[in-house]
Amino acid sequence: MNSIWTVIKFTYMSRFRIKSFQVMTLILLILVSLLIHLPTIIKQFDSDEATKIGIFGTQQAVVASKLGAFFKNQPNAEILIVPLSDQGSVEANEAYGKQQMADKKIKGYLAFTEGKQGGFPKVIYNSTGTMDSPKNKLQTALQLIKTDIVLQGAGVPDSLKTDIQTPVSLETVQISTSDQAAVGKTESQMRLSYMLVYILLFMLYMGAIGFGNLVATEITAEKSTRVMELLITSVSPLKQMFGKIIGICLLALSQIAALIAVGFINIQLSDASAIKDMNLSWSDLEISVLVYFLIFYLLGFFIYATIFAAVGSLVSRTEDVGPAIMPVTYIIVAAFMIAIFGLNHPNAPFVVTMSFVPFFSPMIMFLRIGMTSLPFWQIALSIAIQLLSIGAMAWLAAKIYRTGVLMYGKRPSLKELRKAMRAYR
Repeated sequence: MNSIWTVIKFTYMSRFRIKSFQVMTLILLILVSLLIHLPTIIKQFDSDEATKIGIFGTQQAVVASKLGAFFKNQPNAEILIVPLSDQGSVEANEAYGKQQMADKKIKGYLAFTEGKQGGFPKVIYNSTGTMDSPKNKLQTALQLIKTDIVLQGAGVPDSLKTDIQTPVSLETVQISTSDQAAVGKTESQMRLSYMLVYILLFMLYMGAIGFGNLVATEITAEKSTRVMELLITSVSPLKQMFGKIIGICLLALSQIAALIAVGFINIQLSDASAIKDMNLSWSDLEISVLVYFLIFYLLGFFIYATIFAAVGSLVSRTEDVGPAIMPVTYIIVAAFMIAIFGLNHPNAPFVVTMSFVPFFSPMIMFLRIGMTSLPFWQIALSIAIQLLSIGAMAWLAAKIYRTGVLMYGKRPSLKELRKAMRAYR
């Protein structure tokens, strides 16, 4: 037992002291800090002035007046309606509107056409913008104005008009059909779970690829320098393999802990307006999601790391590690892509099925836990399948590792490897 702890400590400390790891961790911490403060940084460069939108409203003076009043009465209005004088023709109005935009006096302008739709004049918004367009806000305001004009024409009292125009309150609650006693997730909890699962999926994905690759590289580097021949005489191959896997796993968890700590501190120091705008509350944070992340991270890490270790033991040069582990990387990428799809479709039959497949379940079952209310037996079954799979992969990887670490030269074929494994029984 002492020998395996020696391997764990040596692997952890040797990698922790490497400048490239320290620099990369520092860069990640800086990036996390910048991303959290990015909305505040952008806000500092944004002008607080409302977007000025011109309107040619001579023929539709009532609509133009009501539209201007609507945005003027809005608290912290993002749009300011600027009346534009009619130039006498459509072409002249278009030229004048373009000139106003070129002079930076307005961002765009509204023009009414002669046609009508649903008893309301058709409106065209002209601007140079693409995605960052106030079209939805303008359309909502015009819809309310249309309703107001129709109700006013029908002689509806103002009190009744207010009741009609008040939006319907509709909240979303996620319930479980398998557990009648389960409490449904609120809209805030679902939004928070979505963000948390999305972030943690990236961390799990990057950890599996980055640190799994490190496991293979570590083994191949020792093998290529013939250090393995010395180690093999003092520590058994099985202890070497699991010592390296556990040591690098602890290294990965240390980096994740640092990222979470820095992220939490920066969130406390940052402007929380973005969180308030999304109607999120930290009281809705489910601690169980974080616990399951740790469980499935460890399960995923060990199931992939054992494969990476076995593959690394078969390669004699570090430059050959990349091509050798490529098939395993493809599996991780496939699991991540399915998980990203499953964020919006967590109950799709394909996603549900893949959440029980060992190489995919660390990511996919975790996202289902975060995005839906699952019966505990499904979670327990997934964990049990992964534990059995890790045991089977560890047994196979240990045999391959024990054989591969002393095989130099070209990568052995399956026939040569099988023959060597039989010789080491």
